[in-house]
Amino acid sequence: MSEPVALPGMDPIDRLAVLEAGLPGALVRRRRIAAPFDAVWRVIADLENTVPRYETAVDRVRIVEERGEFLRLVVRDAAGREDAVDARLRPGWCLMQSATVVVAFAARPLDGETLLAHLEHRRPQDAAPPGPSAPADRAAALAKIDEELRTIEALATGESR
Repeated sequence: MSEPVALPGMDPIDRLAVLEAGLPGALVRRRRIAAPFDAVWRVIADLENTVPRYETAVDRVRIVEERGEFLRLVVRDAAGREDAVDARLRPGWCLMQSATVVVAFAARPLDGETLLAHLEHRRPQDAAPPGPSAPADRAAALAKIDEELRTIEALATGESR
């Protein structure tokens, strides 16, 4: 799988917007989190322990290979299916992708708090180009992302659910 070229010095939130533009149908939400960057990023970076806490479809994440900021993960969903996921993780930027999904987080400090952006994209599984999703599906997917961001905030501020 190819990965977008990281531009040196580019703001991670802007980088996520570029990624969004290149993935038709990708959904992104941003949230100002009432916690310092380090506290928020600890939640994002602790893939094995926190992903299953904010992503209800994920049962377990295992890091099976680590080469600097490049990781290989095995993600087991709630139904017991496993998926190999390539990830790139560094402060302010987390990109995870498999043959079926792309999930990304970008963050930056903002006045003692943190601006966190979260992208989710399901890759088309056939040769047809992705079409517009139904408004109800899109609204439900955005609500899911909003709930994940609220849970991440709760974990970062110690108000875990």
